[in-house]
Amino acid sequence: MIQEEVKQRFEKALKEDGKKVWAGVNQTMRKVDNDAAEIILIAEDVTPVELIRPLEVAAKERGIEHYYATKEEIAKIVGCPRPASAACLTK
Repeated sequence: MIQEEVKQRFEKALKEDGKKVWAGVNQTMRKVDNDAAEIILIAEDVTPVELIRPLEVAAKERGIEHYYATKEEIAKIVGCPRPASAACLTK
């Protein structure tokens, strides 16, 4: 379960800050590689788990704030119409 504070940060970014929210493992990984990701959401119900391992490792190596949730919860937080395995908020 994602903390309410994290949900609010994403909601605020979507409405006011002009920050961008990206959904999907590939988009999120691209933002991590470019040092543009501020917060990452990673789905804990992805199978096979190997799909998200590189993202987890990269986030930990770079010290990026990351949280775990379900795919449906991530989609709801970022306003995606389909379940999302990962998402990020850019700087």
